[in-house]
Amino acid sequence: MASHMASIGRSNRKDLAQVEVQVTLADPKTGHPSWSGEFVSRSADGILPNERLAFTLDTGQKGTARVSETHFDSRTPAATLVHFTGLSPLA
Repeated sequence: MASHMASIGRSNRKDLAQVEVQVTLADPKTGHPSWSGEFVSRSADGILPNERLAFTLDTGQKGTARVSETHFDSRTPAATLVHFTGLSPLA
């Protein structure tokens, strides 16, 4: 997983700026290039499974992803781990 800083656009217009995301790129030889990853958000942001997100990475690459799952840990109630899967190639 590569670490990047990203701006994340949300459909509810409550965008997230300067979020550290971990991104994994799949081997493009398997068909179309795919990507996935994770980031930690504030639980108050209310990110839900199946939510659509628009990423702009610090490299200038952009792509759309869908939240595959979220993990809330009661030991750290202020943070939620968000897993996502790319819907389109990073360009």
